[in-house]
Amino acid sequence: MSYTGKDQTPKLTYALIKRAVHGDKDALEKVILHFDPYINAVSTVVRTIPSGEDIQEVDEDRKIQIQMHLMKIIQEKWRELI
Repeated sequence: MSYTGKDQTPKLTYALIKRAVHGDKDALEKVILHFDPYINAVSTVVRTIPSGEDIQEVDEDRKIQIQMHLMKIIQEKWRELI
């Protein structure tokens, strides 16, 4: 899953959330994609490369952990709200 642009960010609608809560894989992916910019922001780390320069990059392991946790929350906690 990757964020490809602001215009392509799925809108969170009640219908989309309801489908995601009930296990629709496409809807679940769209909800995760909606949060992708935020997940990338909190998954970004600063690394020092051998030349001594600091670079920012997304820690893919951390990103996957956050996405997995979000999927769990959607299907368990959000269900209580619907």
